[in-house]
Amino acid sequence: MITYEYENINFSIPSEFRRYFSEKWGEVKATQYCGALKMGDQTLTILPKIDKHSDAANLRYLTYMLSYVYDLKVDESVASTDTESSPILELLISIFSRELIREVEKGLYREYISVAENLRVMRGRFLAGMDARTNFVRDKIYCEYDEFSPDNPLNALFAYAVNVCRRITKSDENRRKLGMLHLMFDEVNPYYNSHATFHWHRLNERFRHLYQIALLILEHLSIRFDKAGANEWAFMFDMNVLFEQFMGKIVQSIEPTAIIQAENNFGNLKLKPDILIPNKLVIDTKYKKVNGKDELKRDDKYQMYVYGKNYKIDQTMLLYPKHIDDVNENLYLGKAGEGVALKMRSIELQSEVTNYKAYINEMKNKLKEVL
Repeated sequence: MITYEYENINFSIPSEFRRYFSEKWGEVKATQYCGALKMGDQTLTILPKIDKHSDAANLRYLTYMLSYVYDLKVDESVASTDTESSPILELLISIFSRELIREVEKGLYREYISVAENLRVMRGRFLAGMDARTNFVRDKIYCEYDEFSPDNPLNALFAYAVNVCRRITKSDENRRKLGMLHLMFDEVNPYYNSHATFHWHRLNERFRHLYQIALLILEHLSIRFDKAGANEWAFMFDMNVLFEQFMGKIVQSIEPTAIIQAENNFGNLKLKPDILIPNKLVIDTKYKKVNGKDELKRDDKYQMYVYGKNYKIDQTMLLYPKHIDDVNENLYLGKAGEGVALKMRSIELQSEVTNYKAYINEMKNKLKEVL
């Protein structure tokens, strides 16, 4: 089943997934979240309505945006077929499993980890305190040593992601590749710590991209297990965030000095504009409907005024997606000659091209015109 952002949903939504929807007077409505949900035997795909007439085109735009933001290697066949069965998730699983197999075949990443255990022969450092508390019969020695092991936090994350993907994929090819990975990581205890940080160096740098894909899957995936052992899941993206990241990365390709989410303190005031082009422009992205400057909220005006005055930039911009609303307005905030200029602009995400690289180049050209 396919539906679109901000449309009513005639579907029973489990309580675990209701945060992605709004409910008023008994009506359930999609919000700014797009992606897919599996509930029972049915899959609900929620797409951005960039093209009003084509499900496949809207899926393609969403896939292209994700691919650009997260540096994915796009499979055009997956991006343009089978709109209803969550090809976005299957695409990510396909890329993740294919690339991880390729890297593991070069050699499983290993690192030294500290191991403390009872042994019959001395190895490494003798732990006198633990030995005295543990070994009442002197047939073992409690010691600590370093082991060059594949059972490390990075591989644990990969093993966990492999197990999660095996449970939810419907693709025979993905299932086959994930089965191979399951055997490759059989010495690794799988776990996922969302707050873990990794130190990247020459030995594990080749896995950094795969780490980002694994996090992309795990951070946007919610799984609900029922009593019968079946699982339901939601794989959802906040279009507010995705649009901001997509525009930010394109701006950086045009203006290399641009800073995304630049957080600065001005006295006791902390500011964090979406996109900052130093000494030139402050941009805030808005994935919402606004019918011109007369409906611009007071808080948005104050926000842009504060950005301009504190960053000492007299040009600011609110940037919207055109399919939500077509906006082209100019305002001046504050006293004449002392205030901040505000442009309200929208960018067209729809395109005639059906090729990823051509689409990204077109978006860059469109944004150049807007800027």
